Amino acid sequence: MREIALVSAFALMASAESNLIEIYKNASFIHQNFTNQKSEFSLNLPDFVELEDIDVAASCELVSLNLNEAKPAENETYAKFKQNEKELEELNDKLNALNSKNAFLNNFPAFKEQSVANLDADGDKFYEAVLKNLAQISQTKKQIDELKKKMGATEVKNFQKLDLKFECDPKQVKISYPVGVSVSLKNKIHADVAKGKVEISQNLTVTNPLGIDLNSLTIALYPFYYSSNLTPAPFYPRYEGKPKPRNMMPLAAAPMMEASADMAVTRAPAKKSSVKDVQSSNEQNALANAWRIEGVSLKADETADFAYDKQSLDAKFDLVIDGYGSAGAFVRAAFKPERSIEGAQSEFKIDGINIGKRYVGYAAGEEAKEFFGKNELVSVKKEANGEYTKESFFGSKNKISRGYKYSVKNGSKLAWDVVLEEQVPVSTHESVSVSVKNDPKENEIGKDGKITWKFALKPNESKEVNFSYELTKPSE
Repeated sequence: MREIALVSAFALMASAESNLIEIYKNASFIHQNFTNQKSEFSLNLPDFVELEDIDVAASCELVSLNLNEAKPAENETYAKFKQNEKELEELNDKLNALNSKNAFLNNFPAFKEQSVANLDADGDKFYEAVLKNLAQISQTKKQIDELKKKMGATEVKNFQKLDLKFECDPKQVKISYPVGVSVSLKNKIHADVAKGKVEISQNLTVTNPLGIDLNSLTIALYPFYYSSNLTPAPFYPRYEGKPKPRNMMPLAAAPMMEASADMAVTRAPAKKSSVKDVQSSNEQNALANAWRIEGVSLKADETADFAYDKQSLDAKFDLVIDGYGSAGAFVRAAFKPERSIEGAQSEFKIDGINIGKRYVGYAAGEEAKEFFGKNELVSVKKEANGEYTKESFFGSKNKISRGYKYSVKNGSKLAWDVVLEEQVPVSTHESVSVSVKNDPKENEIGKDGKITWKFALKPNESKEVNFSYELTKPSE
């Protein structure tokens, strides 16, 4: 009956008709819409919310707003926690009694009055009594440890009751305040080489921050920080020979908002459900492209996974050989996302094989190039052609020659376009020059010293590339 009473008391609070959670990189807010309310009603808010953080807009004049002392949410979780507390108290009392009984048995004076003839028979009874008592002590300690572990894993949330009073019965009320939302983004990036496709799924894991069900919930994701970068850095004149003035207006997030975000991170994970597909849109506001996820429902304290965006993109695959590094053949895909891919820990698969995870994100409408691991079916053999140093006739300059021979063989069933990359030193002084002697001739050579060959390999086809350069510099 006690548990039912607690749940009923929590259910008496006003229930929002629709909810919007706005999530920034460092903060989150909830906006709740209520309709056809009485002139006085209440709702529960997280325990870290201050009165000045609350914004109320209504069809009636607000008379008073009162925030009560934080108390545990009187819900089913709290009722079970209190029941466990009572059980723990009873077990501790039982353990104390058993320990007292054990002390009594160990100091039992009756044996002093027993005859030698009776000691043997009474000793067996005493042995059984002590053994039974010790077993009960061990079992009780085990029950206490298990119950403490269970209680430690239970999150009892504290909430503050917000009392609102209006001049009339408001038809519409909107209440906004910060919440500590536990949220994480995850991308799934899967490559299908044969079909020339990259499939990307963007997923959101979110925990209901309140002790009530949130229905008709919309989640907005903003790719920027709340209360930061509101103004550009102030301009100060710079005087030659004088120290540069310090920036007197550091751009930082609001401390309270950072605190609420930290609280979300440390929250214990709740039970998760299967991934749900939801409707979403990627809309451009005055500052950035933001995601808006519609039609979400979260039970009290529920953690749920939502797939809010899926894209099937045409991709061009090739192999990139990092001759300057490991000399491995890495699969690369070039594709152009239709909608922005938010930066997140991402799961990579190629042809259904899970190959690893790393943090990535891509801009909408811009070509992205991503790697999908080393292709073990394409072998690359790198052999040094030797290193030679020659001194000029007058000894004023040294010429250093260095080179490698690459043998690339396609052992797969697929034809591949291959990009072989090497590097030469970059001169930083007019007295130092670098020349290359490559066979075949390179396709590109950049100012950063990167040299590139591009060629195609059919199945079981091979290719040889001879790379060499000569560095001329003054003798030391």
